[in-house]
Parts: sequence; C-alpha cells; structure tokens
Amino acid sequence: MGEYWFAAGLLLALFGPVLLLVPIAILYWLYRRFGLAQRLGVTQRGSVQAAHVLLALLTVAVVVVATWLPGRLEFSRLCAELAEPRIHARVKVEGFYLDDLTANSFGQRYLTDDGFAWMEAKDIYRRNAYVRYRRDGEKIVSDPQPELTATHKVRGNVDVRANSIHVARTEITERASGKLLAEAHSVIYHGGPLGFFLGVYALASCPDPATTDGSRQFKTYYHLVREVLGGGIPSR
Repeated sequence: MGEYWFAAGLLLALFGPVLLLVPIAILYWLYRRFGLAQRLGVTQRGSVQAAHVLLALLTVAVVVVATWLPGRLEFSRLCAELAEPRIHARVKVEGFYLDDLTANSFGQRYLTDDGFAWMEAKDIYRRNAYVRYRRDGEKIVSDPQPELTATHKVRGNVDVRANSIHVARTEITERASGKLLAEAHSVIYHGGPLGFFLGVYALASCPDPATTDGSRQFKTYYHLVREVLGGGIPSR
C-alpha cells in the first residue's frame, strides 16, 4: 500500500499544477454565466470568450502568487540568516550522545561513515532508558546503557513554521555546561498554502548545493558532527 501512496505523491509533485485547471474551468464557467466580460465592456462574441478565459487565468495566477510570495520572501530572509554554519570550537572525541529521533536509523551514519567508535541515544523501546551503538566489524550493535557517559551532545530537530517552511537544525554542545560548539541549519520551503498544487516547481531549499557557497555550506551542515567532534577514519 505504501508503494501506491509513494507513486501518487510523486505524480502529484510532478503534475500538481495540472490540478489548477479545475479552478480555472470553474471560474471560466462562472464568469461566462454572469457575463463578466460584457460588464467590463467586451461585446464581440469571440472576444468575450477569450476575455473569460483570460480573466479566469489571471484570477488563479493572482491567488497563487499572493499565497506563494510571502513564504518565499520569508524563506529568503531565513536563508540569509541561517545558511552559513557556525562553528565556535572543535574537539576530538570517540563518541557522543545523539538526541535525535533518527538515532537508530539515519543516525547510524555517524558510525559507518564518519568513523566514530560509539554513540549513545535514547532507547526507542524503553522509556527513560538509553542504549550505546557501537561498531562490531561490519555490523552495528547496541547495548543497554544505564546512564549517559558522553561528554558532548548532538541534537537534531525540525521546526515547522508558518507558510510551509521547515527549518532543520543540528547543534553540538557540551553536556555538562551546555556550551554551544556549533550549529547548522537547512531551510526548506514547500510553496505556501497552495504548495499542494505547485509540487516541486515551488519547492526551494538552502543551502543550495548547486551553487559554490551553497555546496560548501551544505557539506558543512551534513558533516557538522565530524567537522566539530573529529570522528575517525571513515569505514568506506
């Protein structure tokens, strides 16, 4: 069932703008029914029909732009403020505490790719309990952890803001003092209230890997933990 939903979402992302033909057709029918073009001074038959089509198109276009633009401006402001990662200090550690919902999945990359020896995290099966993930040859194993021992904490979270803007933040701190060592952000704009209709064509994100500065910023964001806490020799 999940495959069908994924396929439907992919088609909607690519062909969502086609759905705008529905409100355009409805508006055209309404304008023609109430003779809007004639009220505006258009009298020739062919011109009346064209005027109704144009008015329907303009109405939908104005609504789309009016709902898209505020979020796009806010997205640009946030990018200017947050795209550049901030690194205040670097240390070398073998492991850390990862406070992130993806610790048992995507977070495993810190061990497999970044070369850290171990990583502590919340136990997803036991409330108020912890586990330690470690490399065992080519495998990742987990052991119950009575209490946290890591001196540093990596926290990842996503802030869902107005206008369909999502701000992902990764921060690295000292556990004992709370001192901030580094932080980096990723901002994604989904197109505003009508992003459902606009699909990938209204999607925007920063840092933008397609640009020189954006590529550097994105690499630092993605590899922030390795950059700040050292890591080891990547296993592959």
